Amino acid sequence: MALTKFAKALIGVVGVGAVAGGLYLAGQKGLGGSSDKDVITIGTNTYAGFLPFMYLNNGADPNEDCILYKEYGLKAKIIVQDDFAAGRSAFKSGDINIIYCTADALGVEMSRGSDMTDAKFINISNWSRGADAIVVNSKIRTVADLKGKVIACSEGTASNTLLINTLETNNMDYDQINTSATTDPDKVNLKIVASGLDAAQIFKAGQCDAAVVFSPDDQDIVNSVPGSKVLISTKQASSIICDGLIAKQSYIEKNKEKVTKLISALLYANSQMNTNPNAVKQAAKAFAKAYQVDEDFVIDGSKNIYYVTLEDEANFFGLTTCTSCVKGEELYNKMAGTYEGLGLCKSPLPWQKVADGSIIESLYDNPSQVKGDQKAETVKEFTEVKAVEVKEEEKISNKTVSVEYEVNSDILNQSARDVITREFVPIAKQFSGARIMIEGNTDNTGSAALNQELSYRRALSIKNFLVKEYKFDPNRFIVVGNGSQKAIAAGSTGSDARYRMTEFKLVAK
Repeated sequence: MALTKFAKALIGVVGVGAVAGGLYLAGQKGLGGSSDKDVITIGTNTYAGFLPFMYLNNGADPNEDCILYKEYGLKAKIIVQDDFAAGRSAFKSGDINIIYCTADALGVEMSRGSDMTDAKFINISNWSRGADAIVVNSKIRTVADLKGKVIACSEGTASNTLLINTLETNNMDYDQINTSATTDPDKVNLKIVASGLDAAQIFKAGQCDAAVVFSPDDQDIVNSVPGSKVLISTKQASSIICDGLIAKQSYIEKNKEKVTKLISALLYANSQMNTNPNAVKQAAKAFAKAYQVDEDFVIDGSKNIYYVTLEDEANFFGLTTCTSCVKGEELYNKMAGTYEGLGLCKSPLPWQKVADGSIIESLYDNPSQVKGDQKAETVKEFTEVKAVEVKEEEKISNKTVSVEYEVNSDILNQSARDVITREFVPIAKQFSGARIMIEGNTDNTGSAALNQELSYRRALSIKNFLVKEYKFDPNRFIVVGNGSQKAIAAGSTGSDARYRMTEFKLVAK
């Protein structure tokens, strides 16, 4: 089976496996931390999201010829895990002081009574912006088409998070996911694999209809499997998958100054990854040398990642009033509950017990401690698009929400606002890279002309609410009034609440 050049390079050196968010080296020994108590041991994988560490440390081993030591007085040992469980074991034993996680899937580890409950989430490192994707065969055009199909996906990981949230954009909850060996025609059938790399291989072998994979495997699949395509990726689902760091509370308390300096240094490095191509090349060179991988592919990987700044951190930890931002508490609590519903964890701890935002808060209160451009990410700007310009195949998902109005009115009352806020705003935040078509509908009462105009005004009222209250780009929304067309097509006459609904369609354009 064809593998990407990056994957081949890894296999040629040490063998390869994969975890949520990227590739890791298999077979590398020496997971234990440094014997020097002043050295911070940090567990990562070879995902390009960790380029900032290489930029700061000039390699994996502690040294004095690096930015981290010269400007921050710190030494670090970057430890690449040979597998996820081994890395966690080293963290629990104290051989690794700080280790990566994905915030969305952290709840799987944070059940009450588990041996990870003393770990604290201390920062968000990066957002996946195309590094994770759902690829599908030629029979699948929309998210709705995934029902009854087999999807290869690693369970309880960032890949699983992307799939679950994508299904929700089409009114398909996690209870419609089937994990048994028997295919259910009325559910999405999960073929559980160890990693995105395994999912890619299974898809290319024709053993599934869709797969949640890592970049650049998505493009490799599109180029090698006729009729396949990327249904959706974190370019559209741009605020769902994020890496962060966790440390034991006891380590944080004993080493607060050191950990604060490290986070400050990482934020500076992040700013350089976002704005300075030479810094990316420098980091990739150190990365390639340390792990004997292809430098160009590391650089390419960085293009599918956004490295967070101090203001982004503040937004994530709820230190600002940003209304369009996805906050860590929202993401973690939602997914922890979802994974509990799937039976992957039991009584996960709430965000307040999992996160320690004190370091970010102290830096946010004293921004002079952090170098580089630390302004929040610029909100993506959309150019205006008319409904007639949107092709049918670009409407990849359809979330229906019942929004009640007074008779012949387009005014949103508080109850209607609450419904939109609860059932749609989280999707709009998480899929911030996608356009959204808002389609108003009516039942088959009254004249067609009146229904057409009324349905448009109601859809427009929802757009105006979202723009005003959540500061979304108005050009992101495409407003359509369907009137009573759907009720008529279904043969419905008279008052029928089923057709007095609003449709929110993700547009992949």
